[in-house]
Amino acid sequence: MEFDNVIVGALVIFVVRVLSITLATIRYLIMGRANKALVTGIAFFEALTFALTFGMVARDLSNLWNLFAYCLGFALGTLTGTMIEARMATGFATVNIVSMGKSLPVAEAIRVAGFGATRSAGEGNTGTVGIVRVVVKRRDAAQVMDIAQEVDPRSFVTVEEVRNVARGFLGYGRS
Repeated sequence: MEFDNVIVGALVIFVVRVLSITLATIRYLIMGRANKALVTGIAFFEALTFALTFGMVARDLSNLWNLFAYCLGFALGTLTGTMIEARMATGFATVNIVSMGKSLPVAEAIRVAGFGATRSAGEGNTGTVGIVRVVVKRRDAAQVMDIAQEVDPRSFVTVEEVRNVARGFLGYGRS
């Protein structure tokens, strides 16, 4: 592809790069959850757009318009991809809450909010601790973290991605 106008060429590189990086983010997100043919198709298109845009830039590295458009497209594609990822928030997460002395009120508050919570005992650095585990849709993880922090501001909270979920109470009216 040859463009006579430097600005038009840079604009094409920018737009294609934004699209490519956005698709890369989406591909990464759905890789373990979606149809393998869809993921493969996205990967093909991502590689093709990379090759085309990189080729245009590598042909003349002194063309700062193309170089800048390539880098800016990558950055904006990353931003766009993360915004889409935040909106999609697909999948599940496990919220782990470790509390010294307040695990029962934490678990009860989480249950009142409509989520399932499993409470158990553990041994921490300073003795016995309560551990509350909650499996939720990923978009609900922040809400569960907020509840835990509200009940016990000193609690230790981590969130892990869950690959698969089968059965259990997910706070959505089914067991």
